[in-house]
Amino acid sequence: MRDVKGLQIHNQREKESHSNSDIIQERTEQNYDLIHDKRKVDYKKIIQNRIDNGVVSNRAIRKDAVVCCSFMISASPDYMNFLSPVEQRRFFEESVCFLKARYGEENFVYASVHVDEKTPHMHVGMVPVNEKQKLSAYSFFKNKSELHDLQDKIYEHVKEKGFDIERGVSSDRKHLSTQRFKAVTLQQEIEELEQEKKGIDSRLHDLKMSLDQAKSVDEIPVKEKGGFIR
Repeated sequence: MRDVKGLQIHNQREKESHSNSDIIQERTEQNYDLIHDKRKVDYKKIIQNRIDNGVVSNRAIRKDAVVCCSFMISASPDYMNFLSPVEQRRFFEESVCFLKARYGEENFVYASVHVDEKTPHMHVGMVPVNEKQKLSAYSFFKNKSELHDLQDKIYEHVKEKGFDIERGVSSDRKHLSTQRFKAVTLQQEIEELEQEKKGIDSRLHDLKMSLDQAKSVDEIPVKEKGGFIR
């Protein structure tokens, strides 16, 4: 759950639009989400809502549990830019329909389409609640064969829907989006820590002031007189 904010920042261009050189800022307003009418939603809130309404368990959800599986849908730059905006949208809509049918429509919480980069693409988020009403990404993706089969089947689906594409091959370029996501997440954590540091610095300043005042009181000369109490 702690990484969800990084997804939201990237997908909804909350802070990244000026730091990511791949983004064409004039096109950012053309981005859209196929699940939400609003361009900006609270990912943590809608993911938590799916967990609250879909998971049945006597145990609390672990803090390190996988709460969202993210898919990136696209094709080659030449092909995606060859499609008209209407056909691009249909390509993404058909892809979302396929994923919903495969993993459960109620599990999908966002489908954010980016047209403001060199290659139009879509980020889709799924909360991994299985048929037993358990939160378990492992039950969906416990082996690599599922991921390979997924890529085969989604290719076949969009091909049947009239999109003349070829099955892709493995490439190291797939790691770029992961690196960018991690960078955004780390930036968010840095900002949060900086805010915490400001609070600590303020408290430290107050404590130092109290200490200085205590010292000044302790240093006041006191004239002693004899008697029962000195």
